[in-house]
Formats: sequence, structure tokens, C-alpha cells
Amino acid sequence: MFFRGCNFRCVGCILKLSPWDCHLTSDVQHQLQRLTRVETLSVNEIQRIIEPLGIERAVLGGGEPTIDPELMDIIRLLDSLNVATVLLTNGYALNEDRIEDLKDFKLDKICVSIRALRDALHIHYTGKSNKRVLRNFKLLSNSGILMRAESVLIPQLIEQDEIKRIASFVASVDSSIPYRIDGYIPVKEASWRRPFREEILEAVEEAKKHLENVSYIYSGTELKGNALNIYPPVEQET
Repeated sequence: MFFRGCNFRCVGCILKLSPWDCHLTSDVQHQLQRLTRVETLSVNEIQRIIEPLGIERAVLGGGEPTIDPELMDIIRLLDSLNVATVLLTNGYALNEDRIEDLKDFKLDKICVSIRALRDALHIHYTGKSNKRVLRNFKLLSNSGILMRAESVLIPQLIEQDEIKRIASFVASVDSSIPYRIDGYIPVKEASWRRPFREEILEAVEEAKKHLENVSYIYSGTELKGNALNIYPPVEQET
């Protein structure tokens, strides 16, 4: 489920390539990109669309879902429909009360994307300090909500040494928190290249020195399962 807008200005944001899920087939993405108007759904419209489908799991991403004032209503709706809900977030807009709400509204899992541990680097890449992100990550660890973390490996910017710093921070909170390293996908607004698989594996080995569960994805990773577009409607193979 895609949420519009973000409180970060990441230089290498993948949404600069396309707002549509990169796991959709190329023909579906092409059809979506040709649309001239897409309406933002209300909570009632979301219920009308997904209730008949028997969906078991929903991933809330974007953009940044936590800046949407209807996020909690959507999580509560999904719980009422017995849909397991995963929230993808940069963690910046959270606080003690909102984390407690996420728990009360029965969010199943949260994934926090940590762009960088060095604050100057985080500000350079996102436009915002990471102090609130790191504080909220620690608060989430005490909430009882299942957690995981992820970072993007960007050659000549966020490299193996920075991944090691992030992994060390996550381990200081809980070394059993799963951590995934994503290979950067180039956008035309930035000059960084795509990492080689060997570079990602090197970062994985550095992270494993601190964490128990480290995984990775990059352009050559074989995906499991299929992503289906529900809205806006386009013709697609199932």
C-alpha cells in the first residue's frame, strides 16, 4: 500500500525512477506510468477494495506512511480484516505516543530504514538529522512490535564501513533484530553507481560480525512470490 509524500529528501530515492512498486512486472509498470490521474483512496474505499480479496498480509510503504494522518485508521481497518500488517518507515516522525498507538492498533511488524549512522552523512543524504531515528529505533525495541532494519549500500557514499557502523548500532539495541542490506539502484539525479555483488557480500560479512540475522538484495536477486497491482486497475497477468 503506497502512501504519498515524505519527510526526507533522499538524493538517491528510488521513487525518482517510478512511484510504482519495483516488484511489479514491467508491463504493469508501463501501464501505470501511462495513467494521467490517480486518486488517493479514503479508508472506506480501501476497505471496499480489499475486503473481498481475502488478503493475508499488507505492506505499508511509500513515500513515508507515518506522515499520513489516516495511518492509524488504516492499520486498525487491516487488523479488523485479519490482515497482517508490516510498516516500512524511516522512523523520523514516531514518538512514544505513536509507538504505543501502533502497538494498541496491533501492527504486526515494523521495518526501520537507517540511511546512515554518522549524522553529517545522514543530513547530507536525507536533509534531516538521524538523532530522532535512532532514538525511536530504541523505543520501538521496547514496544513488543516485531522489528527489522534495513540500509542501502551506495558505492562512494554509504559503503561497507558505514554499514558496519549501522549494524553495530542495531546490535547495541538487540543483536537478534534482522537486518537487510539493499543494493542501490541508480537514479539520474545522482552520480553513484550500482554496487557489485561482491561489495554487497563484503558489507554482509561486516554486519554479521555484530548481528545474528543479516540478508541482502540486489539487482540480480531472484524474488520469491509475485506482486499484484490492485489499484488503480490495469490489465495484468495473474
